[in-house]
Amino acid sequence: MYEVGKCRLREILRSKRMSQVRLAELTGYSKQQINNWINRQHVVGVMGLEALRTIAEALNLDSPYELYEMKYVPAKVPQSPEEAASD
Repeated sequence: MYEVGKCRLREILRSKRMSQVRLAELTGYSKQQINNWINRQHVVGVMGLEALRTIAEALNLDSPYELYEMKYVPAKVPQSPEEAASD
């Protein structure tokens, strides 16, 4: 199972040496909207699926999931019948 972390848009823009203005031009989203996504990076799911796809395509990313940190969290396996009953 994976847990979604913070938005990586700021970091990706820096690595690609792309401005928010240029991303706005490529995607059709306003610079203000791009800025809001960047500044709300700690909020999971701030972008809708269509925005994720559009931005990932504009940034030439392999997957929209690259826009967020993903952390693997192993599923909890009950150790005893009592633990299984409590879930």
